[in-house]
Amino acid sequence: MSKEQTDLKRAEKWTFALTVVSLIAGGTVVAGLVDRWSSSPSDDISVAATSSISITSTPEEISPEDVPEFSYVTPSAVYPTAIPGCESVEAPEEDSFFSYILDGSDTYDDPRFTWFSSVKAAAMSEAVKQALPKDVELKFASPGNSLQFGPISAPSNTDGLPEGFSLEELASTTASGTLIRDGKIGALSLMLHSSSDPIPSCVAGSLVERRVLADQSVVDLQDTWSETNGVRTLGRSAMLYGVDGTRIQAYVNDTNNDGGRNAESSGVVPLTLDDLVTLVEMPQLRITTPVPPGTAPLSPGCHGIPRDSGDVAELDRATIERLNAVLEVRWRAVPPGFPILDAGPGTLTVSENDRSTACQRLLTRTGDSESTLNMTITGGQPLPKEPNKYDPSYYGHPLEFVTRPDGSVIERDERDYSTVPMTNDGSKAESTQETSRSVVVTRPNGTQVSVSSSAAIPNDPMTFAQLEFLATTEGLEIR
Repeated sequence: MSKEQTDLKRAEKWTFALTVVSLIAGGTVVAGLVDRWSSSPSDDISVAATSSISITSTPEEISPEDVPEFSYVTPSAVYPTAIPGCESVEAPEEDSFFSYILDGSDTYDDPRFTWFSSVKAAAMSEAVKQALPKDVELKFASPGNSLQFGPISAPSNTDGLPEGFSLEELASTTASGTLIRDGKIGALSLMLHSSSDPIPSCVAGSLVERRVLADQSVVDLQDTWSETNGVRTLGRSAMLYGVDGTRIQAYVNDTNNDGGRNAESSGVVPLTLDDLVTLVEMPQLRITTPVPPGTAPLSPGCHGIPRDSGDVAELDRATIERLNAVLEVRWRAVPPGFPILDAGPGTLTVSENDRSTACQRLLTRTGDSESTLNMTITGGQPLPKEPNKYDPSYYGHPLEFVTRPDGSVIERDERDYSTVPMTNDGSKAESTQETSRSVVVTRPNGTQVSVSSSAAIPNDPMTFAQLEFLATTEGLEIR
């Protein structure tokens, strides 16, 4: 296989790998691509060999009997053929297995990739949202599912990289969201990385059109379908090979899979090929485009506390806006000595891991002391039962348990712990001692507000009184 063909097949594989990676937040991802082949040019489908994808905490835990099998079917390539924009078309070749591991060390400020940062991600995210067609709605969701580019995902070191792949190519940032157009829903994903490889040759079955932009960058377009375990998905993609080394793939399909496990097909892809070209050709997405002065860094996404969400409905935009308005009023009435926020108080968003929970994460400062403030608000929670401190199973937490006259329960707790960050080369850095204080208020109507503050010693977290002032705010209700 030629170098150019290899590069194009890498591009094709981004779509499938992106789907796999989007299923995991943190931990280790073991992703694989199946071998595909065509029996003859006259056949109308190409059947994937039985293969598997396993998502697990460590590769050593995988056992053959635990690995589920799946089938992946795509249209076969017709060859010989002509493709608009291609001077020549090469015959398709058998794909090879492809896999890589992410170790959860994603960051916006990886010094190995100087073209990317939090402010660059903010500028790109806003540009993509503004470039969507006017009649396309971006479904309200958490930041991570609202076309916000995430941190760079890259292996911590170059050991064990797939043959023919460089760290540069596997270091990518992605954005995804659910789109609605004319009542039809679909999922859009973008993946961006850099590469010094040449623009690949045209290969039958890999694209339906090639366009050359004014700056001689190339965009390859694909309009096709695939079947996974017998379920058909329609999909379109645009892959940009920028002359400055930018590589962008925009992929959109006809499913409602916006973070849930059950994807259903709408039968209509919400973006045209021209729409996708408009997205990938934007100068704001090029790795060499400077960030506009004054661009604010992204507000970090947040995660709720693991719990049973039961039948609590997903939060909508109106609910989040109402809760933020309540908090803004509360912060204007804080007593003297309250810490200063690094951002405005009205930054609640939908949790990345629970769409029925609102959350926010802020940095706070009191004099020279710095701490992190986390707040979660959810509904449908039962009133906790007071622990029996004389029960042998009682482990000392929470420190205090108070039932208020209105029936609300307040739990106060404090913990000391150590954190050991991972470095880019996979080694452990020096541990940090931290203290965390929390106040959790559960109301009889099921609303639960959790406010916690953590700080690395010698910094001090917020006091219980300050946390309780926020947690007992009237109006923070999930109805």
